[in-house]
Amino acid sequence: EQAASGDRRGDGASAGTGQDGDAARTPGPSITQLPTDPVTRLERDALMAVLQQPEAVGRERAQRMTSAAFSNPTLAVVRDGVAASMDSFDSPRWLDRVAEEVPAMFAGVVSELGIAPIPAKDDRELSIYCQGVVASLIGRDLLASKAELLGRLQRTDAAAEPERYRELQRELMRVEADRRELI
Repeated sequence: EQAASGDRRGDGASAGTGQDGDAARTPGPSITQLPTDPVTRLERDALMAVLQQPEAVGRERAQRMTSAAFSNPTLAVVRDGVAASMDSFDSPRWLDRVAEEVPAMFAGVVSELGIAPIPAKDDRELSIYCQGVVASLIGRDLLASKAELLGRLQRTDAAAEPERYRELQRELMRVEADRRELI
């Protein structure tokens, strides 16, 4: 199953599916086709950090990122590939495993995200950047959860549904604690 060439696109496309020819005839998405809005850039950069510098990001933070909502469908597929590959997180074949987990047409974008330049001057700055960009994505997701919970709490009658009201308050406190832990 593993190609001897080490070409990640080929590894991900073949992955035992026999779709090498199909992937070559039908090119998948590319990072150059991604929108340049701030939300998509954050999602892209967080995935680049996790794919290229997993040790800097850390398993726990990477795992938490996989449950974050993604607005870009292409990047959401890659996020799902990361989630499915967490058992290989510390492996030298990490990037290959992620490429194998996504549909064949997305293996190329995984490879591109795995080699795209990350803006850092040295190893220390690279580690700080990677941790920070993933934390920003998680923080964005937690902020959305907090807003949704606040809305539900405001629509809940504390007198009529005291247990539900307390449960929403507890969940809100948990989300806020998670958010503060990132800071």
